[in-house]
Amino acid sequence: MLKIAVCDDDIRFAAKLENMILQEALQAGLSAETEIYSDGDTLVADMQKGYRYELIFLDIEMERLNGIRAAHIIREMDRSVLLIYVSGYEQYLKELFEVEPFRFLQKPLDGGRFRRYFHEACERIGNTDAFYQFTFNKNIRRVSLRDTVYFESRNRVVYVVMDNGADEYFYGKLNDVEKQLEESRYRFLRIHQSYLVNYSYIKKMSFSDITLVTGGGKEISLRISEDREKKIRAQLCGIASGKAGAE
Repeated sequence: MLKIAVCDDDIRFAAKLENMILQEALQAGLSAETEIYSDGDTLVADMQKGYRYELIFLDIEMERLNGIRAAHIIREMDRSVLLIYVSGYEQYLKELFEVEPFRFLQKPLDGGRFRRYFHEACERIGNTDAFYQFTFNKNIRRVSLRDTVYFESRNRVVYVVMDNGADEYFYGKLNDVEKQLEESRYRFLRIHQSYLVNYSYIKKMSFSDITLVTGGGKEISLRISEDREKKIRAQLCGIASGKAGAE
């Protein structure tokens, strides 16, 4: 059962979106359960009581708790839920990176884009974990990509920094790791010659640094090389707007 929440203070729009979700799920042969919230306060309160959703469609501008603030609170409780923002205002894109949005849908809704994003979300939810495999001391090792915060290269050694603190390392080149991960469903961004970071852990980006945050709340600041700043900003905007291949 796919559990989905729709949070929008425009009840008519929320009902229309709910109907689109249920129709698309039915056509895809998926079992879905939806819940409508008219404000962020109620959604957050339910999640604090233990309600869990795999996908949330979230409006940004709401009179009570807005979508951005609600998402910050949700992320403190659940880092895995997928958030799709639904709004008529694109100027919020920069603020959205801190709460790791999966996609951004602009009002009025484009049916084709909605269907594509919905199926991409279902595919992400349905997939099992993926792993990166390497050899060290003649032993084959593998690490969960979901739990990999970033890869770091130092003196021909690649260090794998994990969310749980149990780091790994092996001899190799970061260029090879980057190439091997191109087809992975987990997005890794090459922010520096020495760093390949997991998009899911990015909290914010400043002019020359990216801040990552682990599941335990630890923040890690890494420098973006000057020659990559423009490309990284374009990639982040592209991911949030659903254009994964943006340069």
